[in-house]
Amino acid sequence: MRHEWKPELDQRSLLPLQPSPARATRHRSVFLQMLSLGARISLKRSAVFCLRFACRPVSTFGWISFLDDFSRRQAIGRPHDDLLRKSLDVFFITGIPSPARLGLMTEHFRIAAELLRHDDLAALWRGERLDMGTVSGRHEDYDMQMLLADHCGCRHEGVFAIKLSRASDDYTLWTASVVFVRGEDGSPSLAIGGMQGPKGADAKRAIISATRCLGGLRPKDAMLLALHGLVSSANPAHILAVSNAAHVINQRRRKRRRLMQADLDGYWTERGGKPVEPFGFQMPAPSAPQIDSPNRREQSKRAFWDIGAGFCRLSNLRALAKASLNKA
Repeated sequence: MRHEWKPELDQRSLLPLQPSPARATRHRSVFLQMLSLGARISLKRSAVFCLRFACRPVSTFGWISFLDDFSRRQAIGRPHDDLLRKSLDVFFITGIPSPARLGLMTEHFRIAAELLRHDDLAALWRGERLDMGTVSGRHEDYDMQMLLADHCGCRHEGVFAIKLSRASDDYTLWTASVVFVRGEDGSPSLAIGGMQGPKGADAKRAIISATRCLGGLRPKDAMLLALHGLVSSANPAHILAVSNAAHVINQRRRKRRRLMQADLDGYWTERGGKPVEPFGFQMPAPSAPQIDSPNRREQSKRAFWDIGAGFCRLSNLRALAKASLNKA
């Protein structure tokens, strides 16, 4: 597993990188990047971006200003162009104004800087895919990756996305889009903007096969366990999830709305979710699955939980501190 803690892990790699004065002077303004955006994207996308700026100048300028300031403070370079183009009109949930959506996106990255290793945050910022880890089933391996939501067909449902796929052919079994948020006590947590399974004639067969291979653990349950594990080191009381009524697809055209087939409300309720505003549901944080269970399903559950937990910088810092105390 790529982010499994090891004793020889360099302590400094886990700490937030402080930009040096020399590095700061080489920082290229995101505003200059925005001015040259039209040369790198299609004419249609360029026109949409300009129209969005004209209709929502305050919020759009606030977003670009945040990107510039955040990249400078975190010393992570220029953001991917798709982050510049992030829509404040259609994002995450319905029924909230653009300034509230702006607050969701900016707070997401502030929390991400707390939870993720600096190199991982910088890679996501640039639009790269991150390998979170691999789980072995009876006859197949399954990979989990984190990437920008824009790069897996759910740009309106979140900022980051996690993808579960078969290792043999990269067939996507499940995708979840998320934003990081703060709980009522101020601790980092996350909100799920959407979950998507595969489409096509082989979709149902692929899900059944993966479930059997993982000892009866469904891909969507595996995804939820990884998400719980991702924020487990912050000890949130719950995570949040968007309901059918609040889902951002309700702002799209009728043709797009017909494409949504998942019953999110039913699944959140099945997992112990309770209705709550403004997103729709909150689900209690479960305890970590059993370690060293002889049951394959329990083994799979623990493996996906550990993938999420091992990806978090706070988990590695606590493991490092515990190891130091044991040595002392």
